[in-house]
Amino acid sequence: MVERYYVDNVTQFSKDELQDVLRASTPPICLLGGWAVHFHVNEPFRGATGREYIGSRDIDLGIHVDPESSPEELEDRAVGQTLRGTEEQGFQRSRFGFKKTVDRETGVTLSEEAARTSAMHELFEIYIDLLPDRREPENFEEAFGFRPPAEPLLQPVFEEDAGEPLTDHVGFEVTEDVLIADVPVLVAMKVRSTPDRNKNQKRVKDIADIHSLLWYVDDIAKVIDETAVYLDSGDIERFDNSVSETLVDQAASLISVDSDVVRASTNRLTQETSS
Repeated sequence: MVERYYVDNVTQFSKDELQDVLRASTPPICLLGGWAVHFHVNEPFRGATGREYIGSRDIDLGIHVDPESSPEELEDRAVGQTLRGTEEQGFQRSRFGFKKTVDRETGVTLSEEAARTSAMHELFEIYIDLLPDRREPENFEEAFGFRPPAEPLLQPVFEEDAGEPLTDHVGFEVTEDVLIADVPVLVAMKVRSTPDRNKNQKRVKDIADIHSLLWYVDDIAKVIDETAVYLDSGDIERFDNSVSETLVDQAASLISVDSDVVRASTNRLTQETSS
């Protein structure tokens, strides 16, 4: 069941870690992914359903990488400071960012050696994915030794005001320079990422998030119209082909809403953005 990936104790641990990581980060930085969706959606979703919107297991952060900076300059500037701050919170380097392995019963962070000797059902992992706003961050790889996947839709966030202060959406303390991607950008990112998911639970969560961003935050026609700016016909076709009836039903079950409503919102998105 998809629901087991988003149990309350895991998402609450992730939320607590998110706050610590954001405080240890140096802007420009932007919250993306499931937690960005949660903070946009939670209040209107709670008003409509009486329930909290689902949290996230992993943390997605967008970072600005100046293509003109040398590797040494990147290490000294905001990007390098953010990476060091994340490591200081106990996260270890992973393929595209960082991870922390946690004992499921005690909530204690485990070393790599301790994690290797534990059974999988006894632990969970929190990943932080760092997404640069440039497709070819060679200077990033040279500076930090890994090459995360880029998210070009971050460029409007950092350069064209397609982001908002995170402080407008959360109750915890964070600097006003930390951004959250706005709703149309998040929808577009989710539409583009869904077909590439290699795990069904991630695809189900994407569909649930897309529906909720369309349905609860603002007028759906307005959101779709503003989202269309960031998508082309190929993006829509790939998304449409990746969304099955079964996945829609599972997405509806994940957030306990009517599957026909989820189906209607995703169908409207594909129809109106491809016309």
